[in-house]
Amino acid sequence: MADDRWWRDFDAVILAGVAAGSRVLDIGCGDGGLVARLAAGGLDAVGVDPRAPVHPRLIREAVEEVGPIGQFDAVCAVMALHHTRLEAVVPAIARLLRPNGRLFVHELAWEAYDDRAASWLAAHDPSDADDSVTAWRLEHADLHTSAAIRTTLTDAFQLDSETERPYLARMRGIDELEHAEQALIAAGALPAIGRWYLAHIG
Repeated sequence: MADDRWWRDFDAVILAGVAAGSRVLDIGCGDGGLVARLAAGGLDAVGVDPRAPVHPRLIREAVEEVGPIGQFDAVCAVMALHHTRLEAVVPAIARLLRPNGRLFVHELAWEAYDDRAASWLAAHDPSDADDSVTAWRLEHADLHTSAAIRTTLTDAFQLDSETERPYLARMRGIDELEHAEQALIAAGALPAIGRWYLAHIG
């Protein structure tokens, strides 16, 4: 079964943001779950990932190295950009988008993790993971920050919206806590680690 943890709910944003039959590329598509979901929703969806499984809709290559595949009405990237070579991947996305094409990005602002997040996660995390800020920063230090991702995106695209989203509950697979996490974010009691960026190319 495809893991929908990171694209669940975001799929509805994509489906609502592009017309039926639109050609959409999922970058870093993983097991192809989102590609299948978008195709089932009426889109001509294709995925690209160096470790993609064999499937007619999936291309086993890095997006910056992919051969001629035409242009797309929209591109999405779910938890994919933070570990890529942004200087190569973002221009590749721009080349693959048709004029006025849309970009949907779901990312994490790992640098926002703080003592409040660590305490909340430790109180609800059934695993033996080290939820301390120190351990978190060591684990994520080689990833791009949300500021770096945002800057690179705005250099190449017109940013339409940026939405802060919960992240911690899904990260640990405790879906029933997501509403509580969202409420604490809204109250300013927890940092928002998730980010949704919607943009378009001129």
